[in-house]
Amino acid sequence: MRTFLGLLMVLIVSGDEVTREGVLGESVLLPCDCSERDLDKEFKWQINEELVFNGNTFEDKYKGRAKIFLSENNNNCSILLTNIMAEDQGKYTCRFDHSAGPYNKEIINLNLSARYNVCQKADNLSKVFQCDVTGRHGEAWIQWDLDGQLLTNSTTTSITHTYNLDAPTGLYHFHSTLSTKLNGTSELRCDVKAKDISTIINFACTGSHADHFKGGPDRDRHRYLIIFPIMLVIGLSLLLKYFSRSLTRKREEETDSFC
Repeated sequence: MRTFLGLLMVLIVSGDEVTREGVLGESVLLPCDCSERDLDKEFKWQINEELVFNGNTFEDKYKGRAKIFLSENNNNCSILLTNIMAEDQGKYTCRFDHSAGPYNKEIINLNLSARYNVCQKADNLSKVFQCDVTGRHGEAWIQWDLDGQLLTNSTTTSITHTYNLDAPTGLYHFHSTLSTKLNGTSELRCDVKAKDISTIINFACTGSHADHFKGGPDRDRHRYLIIFPIMLVIGLSLLLKYFSRSLTRKREEETDSFC
């Protein structure tokens, strides 16, 4: 009976599992209310049974990008994790001793996603398609889809892939070109997948990608359409100002002659 009551007490004070969503390169708060913690006993954070925080300091790979709030509030054992990396994904446990025994206050499953910007160009006449992708996670790849079918290299389809890392920004750039003889009922679409994590896709052409896909002549024509009316207004204003001054000067000369 005593053993049963002890197990029941541990079950009562054990925390439920919760899920937090994080994005690579951003920040996430891992909450832990430790108001019932025994201050004289051990406290630590773990991920998948590996140590994160030992009660005094963070493990090396977390130093400089993790903060704990104990110094500000003894009841707040939460961690703010910044500059999230792919290996940060996993099950976190906030562990501390309680008068009733070992106490797992919070068990947090951290699920990660990676953001990617996708810019697609289509030349429907030649059936050549290009896809440019930019993101912070390098373990990713571009794939092509037509009418729900994943396309691969075949006798009717040719696909090439390249990628590189821009060291100053830490961004990975992926590029894929596809040419095909296939006809589909829907538009061929490029997508990006990442290893072990989900992706957040933004389909937009910005920056250098926008310059590449929009084309020079149309862009220059658009620029002239904006500049020309402005120059016309300025020219007319100067012309009116010139005639106004000439008219005033002529009237003054006529007045002097009459006198």
